[in-house]
Amino acid sequence: MPSIIPKEFLKYFEDLTATNSICVALGTTFTKARTLFIGQEPPDKSPCLTIIPYGGAPPTPEGDRQYSNVQIRIRANTLQKSLETGQQVINNLHANTKVCASCNGKVLAVQSQPVTYSVEEGGEEQVVVTNFEVIHTKIS
Repeated sequence: MPSIIPKEFLKYFEDLTATNSICVALGTTFTKARTLFIGQEPPDKSPCLTIIPYGGAPPTPEGDRQYSNVQIRIRANTLQKSLETGQQVINNLHANTKVCASCNGKVLAVQSQPVTYSVEEGGEEQVVVTNFEVIHTKIS
């Protein structure tokens, strides 16, 4: 599951139209390796969204549920734009079953608002993060 989840998120963001509230908030659509990344964002200061998988809770003892976690980093030119985009990510993904439909997963936001991660001196880079848990139900 660990490598599947980031790819599911990547596909979800790539498929968003320019009128989706996340794209509107950031001011761009998402293109893999240009504005959308898995694992680590590029060193330049351009606006982007990065999907970072991290360990979740252990599976249930019965083995019928697994938990994966994903952090979404949003980098924009202003803190306001980063926060607005982060909030739209939470609004769109919380309780979403379409993001990870192929692995029978439901996405739940870990917090109700984005968290400021870093603000570079001079304001050139503004990063906020949002965290999500994906609950998978094993299909027998």
